[in-house]
Amino acid sequence: MQNLLSHLEIIYDRSGAAMLVTLLFLLLLTIIGTSSLYTAYSEAVLSKSIEADARAFYNADSATEQTLYWFYYPAQFTGTPADFFRRRRINNTSFFNEEGISQYTGTKQTPDITYSKDNYTLTVYAPSTPGALCAITSTGMSGRIKRTITVELFEDVSGIKLLRGTWRLD
Repeated sequence: MQNLLSHLEIIYDRSGAAMLVTLLFLLLLTIIGTSSLYTAYSEAVLSKSIEADARAFYNADSATEQTLYWFYYPAQFTGTPADFFRRRRINNTSFFNEEGISQYTGTKQTPDITYSKDNYTLTVYAPSTPGALCAITSTGMSGRIKRTITVELFEDVSGIKLLRGTWRLD
């Protein structure tokens, strides 16, 4: 009987159960912590990618706005590309000749002007829409990400504006 009682005491001894439950709880906390760190890292990488994409878009958009500014105020600039815009203006009034044809004759592959800075590249060439002044392709860069905006410009009595329906993001 004594032998049977000693075996029952070993079976009902719970001194190791607390340690086992504690180890399982620590394993669970380690798994949760590791997955939280992985999620935080993934979100940080994704947010940096979204930020670089937005920066590339805004660089391309600012190059388009810079071109509009050059068209409006070519006399305020010296050197390339402002001299190019100044030379294209006929009698200091219009960028169209007497027949109403734009002075920009280049193509996307061989543009009239290409201007590059550290965060964007800008090309100006002939428009594809009849009556438009020119087409602009500006590529903004941020790290390895590039965004390209293509737009056509037209000229009316109030100045040079973006032609509706020609704005494309590539």
